Amino acid sequence: IGQWPQSGPLAALPHGSVQARSWPSEWGRAPNQAAPSYHDRGNQFWEKLCTAEFRELYALGSIHNDLYVIGGQMKIKNQYLITNCVDKYSVERDNWKRVSPLPLQLACHAVVTVNNKLYVIGGWTPQMDLPDEEPDRLSNKLLQYDPSQDQWSVRAPMKYSKYRFSTAVVNSEIYVLGGIGCVGQDKGQVRKCLDVVEIYNPDGDFWREGPPMPSPLLSLRTNSTNAGAVDGKLYVCGGFHGADRHEVISKEILELDPWENQWNVVAINVLMHDSYDVCLVARMNPRDLIPPPSDLVEEGNEH
Repeated sequence: IGQWPQSGPLAALPHGSVQARSWPSEWGRAPNQAAPSYHDRGNQFWEKLCTAEFRELYALGSIHNDLYVIGGQMKIKNQYLITNCVDKYSVERDNWKRVSPLPLQLACHAVVTVNNKLYVIGGWTPQMDLPDEEPDRLSNKLLQYDPSQDQWSVRAPMKYSKYRFSTAVVNSEIYVLGGIGCVGQDKGQVRKCLDVVEIYNPDGDFWREGPPMPSPLLSLRTNSTNAGAVDGKLYVCGGFHGADRHEVISKEILELDPWENQWNVVAINVLMHDSYDVCLVARMNPRDLIPPPSDLVEEGNEH
């Protein structure tokens, strides 16, 4: 496949660009977070845009030329608190504006855009009446944001409360894949790794079950996704087999054709690493991926 071009370092890419998704939790001491923008026309460089109040484990969505930083965890007086705050960044105006908050506090959730509306899926929500060793519950809620009304609404819930799942939009439907979770509303029941596929139809406001994945898969980070869509097909790239961080990282790429309604393995022994997001662009089909050089495969198997 093609190679990545050499670009400027991440302190500074031309307007019209790619936005950074998240910041590591060890940066929690920083009072603010920047919104770097990568410009790929002419001389490539990173540009540091205006900053916003620091948070982590949030979801980042976009509609037109606006970015939305949704929920997450904030550090206040040496204590981490989950928030329901939503901040909108205007690329055109280069400024931040606080918009209507989420109906509940959320972290480690996901967000997708369908028909110019944001859909926030799953995640953690704090439960103040629980003991300290178990402060959070998983969410099975689906929340819709309409920017024209600056208003949130609660849509049909998922069958499973979950986090560490992957999500993508295919043919204007939302696919939620795998993760860690439990059936129904989380009331402290046992959580397990999931091979479940849940599909949401925004027009009818209902969920249906999709074909289970070949094995349970978790995203490699609490707020990342390993899935993307190309030409009406869904692809899941890698992931964890199991709930423990030291479980095996999958080196397969799975393909789901919604019309065939079955999973196919389209690439094996793909070089994978920890803590990444997947963004499938243009017409680079994952079926065209080639295995990595043998020396890299051997090196990866040593870890």
